[in-house]
Amino acid sequence: MLDKSFEIKGYINNVLKEISFEEMTGYDKAFMLNALSGLDKAQHSSEYEELIDTGLKEVNDIINESKDDAKYICGNVCYRVGKEDEAINIAGQINKQPRCDAGFFETADGRRSLDIAFNILSFYMNYETKNGGKEQYNDIIAQYNSLHKEVFTDTANHNDTDAVYELVLYAAGIADTLEVMDQALYEIFAALRDMYKETIAALNRMIDNIDSEKVKLIYSYAVMKGCRMKLIQTEKYSENAENIFKLATDKHVASKESVFDTAAYIMAYSEYIRNREYQDYGRNNGGVLWN
Repeated sequence: MLDKSFEIKGYINNVLKEISFEEMTGYDKAFMLNALSGLDKAQHSSEYEELIDTGLKEVNDIINESKDDAKYICGNVCYRVGKEDEAINIAGQINKQPRCDAGFFETADGRRSLDIAFNILSFYMNYETKNGGKEQYNDIIAQYNSLHKEVFTDTANHNDTDAVYELVLYAAGIADTLEVMDQALYEIFAALRDMYKETIAALNRMIDNIDSEKVKLIYSYAVMKGCRMKLIQTEKYSENAENIFKLATDKHVASKESVFDTAAYIMAYSEYIRNREYQDYGRNNGGVLWN
């Protein structure tokens, strides 16, 4: 299906022409910008730079909404498109993020939720690696340890769509976090990889029974990314994730009616076109395991 990339890109671009960023909620906008910046990175292009810049013009409004986690997703977007100063500015909000009595992040409505991994922790790691001097790596792994111990097991025991949605964002968040961390800190890396593998194992028991397109596509993204990063075996896990993306293409899931499904589709496509073979990482390819 890789030879259909031109056709898929045309499909994506036609849908994007019908979508208005001005009409999106803050979170939907951040999620879409994240998807587009990830696709540009995968293509080694700046095809969506103008569209991303237009969307980010309202990033200051999102930053000032102190309870809106969308600002941290925008922070990752800023790093991808070279707006480091804006990313650093967003990182200044982390100290204001609501925490429970034990010191761990909560959502705006006071819950401990696995989607914190995608919404907050991947950016927290990105900032600490690039600009924070890695001083808060211990806080980040403590956040993950707490989420996995106190929230993961209970969530994984539910088979409803809401629970699986949290789990796919958790898996995607861990993969995104691992991608931007200092890989030399092997103990932290190994601990996060184990959490990712356990999450994927749980999702593999559930995902075929879920009807939500966005959930399946985020799962596809998380699995294909894990295969590319060698967190899991490509030969064992990639086929089902690829088939989910292919089926979504056949069903024309991306549409102006569902911005979030479209963004999830673009996220999955950004990993679908990446090389998941061994040759995509190593010292001859940027000196890191992946890029």
